[in-house]
This record gives sequence, structure tokens and C-alpha cells, in this order.
Amino acid sequence: MGTYVKQIEGVMKEALPSFYENDFIKACERGEILAEPLLNYIYQDNIYLDHFLPMFTKVLKSYKIETETLLQFQGDQDTEPHQMMDILAKEVTDINQVQVVKDWLPATTGYLNHLDESDKKGNFVSLSALAGCPYVYGYLAERLIEDGKMKPGNPFFEWFDFYKGTDGQVTRDLLAALDKEAEKVSEDVRQQGLTAFYQSVQFENDFFAQAMEVQDGKKR
Repeated sequence: MGTYVKQIEGVMKEALPSFYENDFIKACERGEILAEPLLNYIYQDNIYLDHFLPMFTKVLKSYKIETETLLQFQGDQDTEPHQMMDILAKEVTDINQVQVVKDWLPATTGYLNHLDESDKKGNFVSLSALAGCPYVYGYLAERLIEDGKMKPGNPFFEWFDFYKGTDGQVTRDLLAALDKEAEKVSEDVRQQGLTAFYQSVQFENDFFAQAMEVQDGKKR
């Protein structure tokens, strides 16, 4: 793939150590099932997806991108991985006793505002910002499994393996589309897109972290 995608890959490679230090990811690595963070993560992710998916659909249509994996992702409400998390949470506690934060948490608010602002800058910048979501999940899942940090037998292995198998191909299709479109825009727009992608990666890390930072609706 071309230069733009190589730059995107470089952004994620540089960010990977910070994901490995994320308390949410580290708890998953340890196989530590924490009901409250898991349920808060699911709730916030549903908020995020309700906003993300219509934007993703709009940009794909604008570019007439219709690969099978992207169309499947376009209509996905993340039901299966959310069910995996929900089942794990139920194994350790009565989830009816867990107080899930119903408000938008800071990373959720910041991330969605970022997507909205990126959308105002045009389809290429918007697609670059939106690419952070599937790219992070696919890349992180692949690296954790290949680096031996997430192994079969870990209660979260199936969750990460799901993203390795699905978002991995979505990412490849999405990056191919971005690489093609990058050739049609100015260097300034490409830089705006790269910045938007970088910011999305940072928000993804913050999004995981915030699930560990709430306790009974308050910051720890």
C-alpha cells in the first residue's frame, strides 16, 4: 500500500506501548473479570456506535465503497462481542447490583465531538477519523495474540480473537480505500486526515481507560 497507509500504520505502531499499559487491557491480559468496568464499557460503546455507524455508512456511500466486510461492519451493532463481555460480567456478579454510569463519560464525549469536527472537514478527513475504531481493535487484537499476551484459556481470548478475525479484514479493506482516496486529495488534506486518525487512536486508548476510572458513577 502507499505512503498514506504506511503513515497510519506508523501511528498505531507508536501508540501500541500505551495500549499495552492501559489498565483495561492489562486486566484483560491477566484474565481479571471486573464486572463494573466491563458493563460501563459496553454501555459507553453502545453510545459510541449509535453515533459512529451512521457516519461510517454516510462516508462509505459517498465514496461508493461496497466491499463485503465493510458493508457487514457498517450494519454491525457490536452485538456478539458485547454479549461476550456481558456473559463474563455475569459470571462474577449479579449485574443488577452493578451501577452503570448512564451519562456520557469524558472520552466518549470527546471522541464523538472529534468525529463530528472531522466530518465537517470533508469525507477524506472523516473517513480517516472513523478508521481509528476498526483499525485499533483489529491491530491490537492481532498484536496481543501474536505477542503471546493474550492466550487461549484466558477468559478474554475469544473477545480479542473475534476482533482479530473480523476487524482485521475490515481494516485491510478500509485502508485500501483510504490509500486510493489519498491520491486524489491535496497534501494539506492528507495531513488533516493523518491528524484526525492520530486523535482517534488516542481517544480509543482513553475510551478503554475510562471504563476502569468510574466507580459508582464517580471518578476514582
